[in-house]
Amino acid sequence: MFKRMLQASSGQGRIPASSEELNTGLSTPIISEPPRIDPVPKAENGKLAAFDEIYSKSSFKSTSGHAEYNILKVADMATSEQLHGLSSTAKHSALMMALEAAGVAVEDILQDAMQRQRALEAYDEEQQRRLQEFESGKLKDNERLSAEMESISATYRTKIAAAVEEIERERSAFREWQERKVREERRIAEAASLCVNDPGAVSSEASVTRLLEKNATSLRQSA
Repeated sequence: MFKRMLQASSGQGRIPASSEELNTGLSTPIISEPPRIDPVPKAENGKLAAFDEIYSKSSFKSTSGHAEYNILKVADMATSEQLHGLSSTAKHSALMMALEAAGVAVEDILQDAMQRQRALEAYDEEQQRRLQEFESGKLKDNERLSAEMESISATYRTKIAAAVEEIERERSAFREWQERKVREERRIAEAASLCVNDPGAVSSEASVTRLLEKNATSLRQSA
C-alpha cells in the first residue's frame, strides 16, 4: 500500500500542506537554523513568480538524503486517493510508515517545510517592497503631472480672462463711438436745417434725410 501511495503521489501536482496537517500527531523535533534564502526571484511588469520558480531560485537545499522526498511530496501523499477519507491520526500513521520505509527522517521533511515557507515569506516581502516602490513612483508621477496640469490650466485661465477683458474694452470703445456718432449726426442735422431756412425742423431726432425729403416737397409745391 505504501509503495503504491508513494508512486501515486509522485505523479500528482504539488499542493502545499497546511500547518494543521503537518502538526497533527507529530512530535516537534529540534530544527537547526536554515541558511539565508537569497537571492529572491523578482517579478517583472507585474508578473509574479510561480512557487516552483521561487523554490528553485532559493538557496536552501534538501537536508534529506533523498532529494525527491520533501514536504511537497508529503502534501501530495496526504491528499492522495489512498488516504482519502482517513482520519488525521490514520493519515499520520500511514505517512510515518511510508517515510520510514523510504528511509526519510521526519526532521528533514519539517526542515524542508520551514525553508520553503521562509522562501515564500522572503519573496512576499520583496514583492511588497517592489509594490511600494512602484506605487510611490507612480504617485510622484501623478503629483508632477497634476502640478503641470494645474500650471497649464492657470496659464489658459489667465489667457481666457485677458480675452474677456479685451472683448469688454472693445465693446466699451464701440459704445463710446456710438454716443459720439449720435452727437455728430445731431450736429450735422442742425446745420442742415439752417440750410433750408426751417429752424423748426431742428429736433433731437432731426436727420439730413428727413430735411432733404421735406425740402424736396416744398420745392415741388412752389414749382
